[in-house]
Amino acid sequence: MKRKTTPKYRQLKHEILSWIHSGRFQPGDAIPSEHELASQYGISRHTVRQAITELAHEGWLIREQGRGTFVASGQPAPDPHVHVQRPRSGLVAVVTTYISDYIFPSIIEGMESVLTPRGFTILLLNTRNDFQQEAQAISSILEHGAEAVIVEATKSSYPNPNLAHYFRLLERQVPMVMLHSDYLELGVPCIRVDDAGGCEQVTRHLLEMGHRFIGGIFKQDDMQGRHRLRGFVRALRAFGAPLHPEWLLSYETPDMDTVAALYIDRFARHLPGQRPTAVVCYNDYIALQLIRACKQHGFSVPEDISVVGFDDFQLALAGEVQLTTVRHPKFRMGVKAAEWILEMISEARAVPCATPNAREHAGAADGGNETAAERPREFVFTPELVLGTSVRRVPLD
Repeated sequence: MKRKTTPKYRQLKHEILSWIHSGRFQPGDAIPSEHELASQYGISRHTVRQAITELAHEGWLIREQGRGTFVASGQPAPDPHVHVQRPRSGLVAVVTTYISDYIFPSIIEGMESVLTPRGFTILLLNTRNDFQQEAQAISSILEHGAEAVIVEATKSSYPNPNLAHYFRLLERQVPMVMLHSDYLELGVPCIRVDDAGGCEQVTRHLLEMGHRFIGGIFKQDDMQGRHRLRGFVRALRAFGAPLHPEWLLSYETPDMDTVAALYIDRFARHLPGQRPTAVVCYNDYIALQLIRACKQHGFSVPEDISVVGFDDFQLALAGEVQLTTVRHPKFRMGVKAAEWILEMISEARAVPCATPNAREHAGAADGGNETAAERPREFVFTPELVLGTSVRRVPLD
């Protein structure tokens, strides 16, 4: 998904703000003249004047007749009891682990449906679930002077080496919302899915269909994978079904394109009765790869093995076998994140935003507009089971 076109005057605003934030121009320094900026960036002087006028109105610049335009000096540190004029760049940075595929386009569409009509521009940044790329993304946010940030945690089950970068954003009182999982050290609001509950639900479905020898493939470098494994185990214990550790396979992000094939290679080396009758997959991406690997080995789904996933990925319904899965509230999650960030921006433009500390669990019905004092620390979507054709009933012994 491509970044939406930003008006030229806003692009120049972001550039000038990046000069100030990076220290290239210190308080009291003169910035280039309107003529110089227009010539350098190939834009009209009217466009330059519009950008400078807004920055002066927001308190970043001071214009002196006959002398030029200077970086404002003596900008006070944020005070929770004092109204402070904030830079209004209209830029919301969205940091996701992936952008162009799987469930993320729908999440971003949800954000756009709320932010774009209100004049905000989205800056999309991609970490590929890699800490180094996450650090680069945060640097880009600081350079562009984003007014708010929506972040999907990178490798959320591991200690994060980029917390200092995030603290720089928080010190500047930049509103922030996290998706899917949070960094506890930051104490910012998080919107997520009940991963444990969803995986428990789909595992219970297998158990209700008679399966007792159930394997699993779970991601270990994200908290979503840890929570889904917990739900899987919880369902087995509730039914008194055995756990088979030898058929539980953990993987990390770099292995997501090979783990399913490895699992079925092992499956093929065992006789019926020595191998699972069903497999719970971390998500639909892995489940679809597992179904493909089964076909390559001559196994049929669900006749030889039942397969379930998580996320309700659109392509999971397009093949010969329609996947039984758990619905991820993709679009609604994007809408909710954008609504929260808009409320926080509105509050931050007047006073620093307070960090919510309540908790809320919600299903299909989303809440209305909350103030900072009322907004929950966490919003959890209740998952929904989606039945396909990838599970067969097996007789109980």
